[in-house]
Amino acid sequence: MTTPPKENSVLKPEETKAFQRLEKNFTIDLLWIWVLRLLRDGPKYAYELRQEIATKFGFTPATVTNYTILYLLEREGVVHKVEKRNSDERIDRKYYAITELGEDVMDKAENYLSETFSKLFPKSKIVS
Repeated sequence: MTTPPKENSVLKPEETKAFQRLEKNFTIDLLWIWVLRLLRDGPKYAYELRQEIATKFGFTPATVTNYTILYLLEREGVVHKVEKRNSDERIDRKYYAITELGEDVMDKAENYLSETFSKLFPKSKIVS
């Protein structure tokens, strides 16, 4: 059992376990939504997705996690694999593209997150 911090110690909000769980749950545990967001811009290969997540969204998923998410999304029909062949007709790269079902999932996710955000932060004004 961990002991609570002393009253005179000062934690920053981002140092609390609660906030750290929020970050993990919203990034790594929901990696699929970040992947689909990038695939809305066009087909990408797995390593490229991982790099773009790091540069655009500020976190880096483990390589295996990235491939696992792509496999699961493909199995559900949310993404599909597009194999690009080189001049020798060998598979050069495997790109992933969002499907119509994937677009529908993202639309549903956007509505859900928007409604959830307004319930949690009713007085907040989102600045775009």
